[in-house]
Amino acid sequence: MPAATSQTAAQERAYVRNATAKDGDAFVQHLRTKGFVDPSFVQTWGAVTEVLARKPFGPKVLDLGCGPGWTSIFLAARGLDVTATDLSTDMLAIAADNAARMGVKVRLCEADMQAGFDVGRDFDSVLIYDALHHCQDETAVLRHACAALRPGGGILLVEPDWFHEYGRSARHDRQHYGTTERGMGWGRMTRALQRAGFVGAERFYSSQGTFGRSALQRIKAVVVAALTVTSGFPHRSVIGFARKPE
Repeated sequence: MPAATSQTAAQERAYVRNATAKDGDAFVQHLRTKGFVDPSFVQTWGAVTEVLARKPFGPKVLDLGCGPGWTSIFLAARGLDVTATDLSTDMLAIAADNAARMGVKVRLCEADMQAGFDVGRDFDSVLIYDALHHCQDETAVLRHACAALRPGGGILLVEPDWFHEYGRSARHDRQHYGTTERGMGWGRMTRALQRAGFVGAERFYSSQGTFGRSALQRIKAVVVAALTVTSGFPHRSVIGFARKPE
């Protein structure tokens, strides 16, 4: 594993401990309630559910970089068979507790999605939600994801746009928690998807209650992006879907 990639993995493994040392139990409590109280997460997940209604997804799903597990929990609550991975055992412990409290079954596995993993090769769908931008090598991650999919399977990516790494929240997290915070614009995302072997990449826009791919929605998304960077509000998400060839 390249040195930069190895360093990124070490930083992410230490994230919960570093954040807890800085912010105390309030940080862990945030991870335990994020699925219901974090406005950015709730809004973005609402957009994700619209994509799930339009695109084939599941029933066997791999959630890479699951963090505290809320994406996995909501997918499992839809009746999907979910396997979730994270390289942080601290995050996996919180995810297990969250899933138990919500009464859903999620298979949780410790795995580094940059270095490679073996949790199966017959998944119908892969989700990477707000995790790829913490990696140094997005193409390697997507190649591993492609290998885990059955032919014709789909991948759904939800990541912060290119301006994220220049925003206040990213600077704060780098300085206080030591995390890797990169922007994942649509151009970078599509190039990585193509290099990893995916086809048919599509982008969906969600910004303050609008959803779709029209020109007006794209213009609105750009305006909101500019306001987001200058004001320090949470980043706007890039939502993309692609397929593994049959």
